[in-house]
Amino acid sequence: RYTTDLSGSTCGCNAALSLTSMHYSTSPGECSDYYCDANRVCGQSCAEIDLQEANQFAWHSTLHTKNDHTGLGGGYGGGGQGWNGPRTWMAHQYGPYRDCIDTTMPFDVAVSFPADASCQLTSLQVVLSQTGRSCPLAMEIKGYHGMAELSEALRRGMTPT
Repeated sequence: RYTTDLSGSTCGCNAALSLTSMHYSTSPGECSDYYCDANRVCGQSCAEIDLQEANQFAWHSTLHTKNDHTGLGGGYGGGGQGWNGPRTWMAHQYGPYRDCIDTTMPFDVAVSFPADASCQLTSLQVVLSQTGRSCPLAMEIKGYHGMAELSEALRRGMTPT
């Protein structure tokens, strides 16, 4: 659980919070450190869970295995008119002065990692809520082919970035 404030993050910005397997990255990347992610930003690939990739107009949460830069995600906004990415919420629910989450003000984020009886990740659950608003926004990302890899990454410990 945490509180985020996107009031200064306008269109084109990405206020991100992710978990990566950076602790187990054994080779320095092109950024002269051990950073890694599913998109090989610094040349090193590893499992990644995007808890928050957001600004005032868009929010996305995404699961990625080491070699799946697209991943499986949910959220709202981004990509322009013809984009066919996830639209978990509606335009009137998320954004500046919107009904459920007014992104000109801080709001709360709750992230859960449900697991089955054998401790395998079954989904990623994200709930956005805001004081004074009675319509929290929820999403559940499940059915991802890489749940076993992400379960192992979480078991070993992931680094917040």
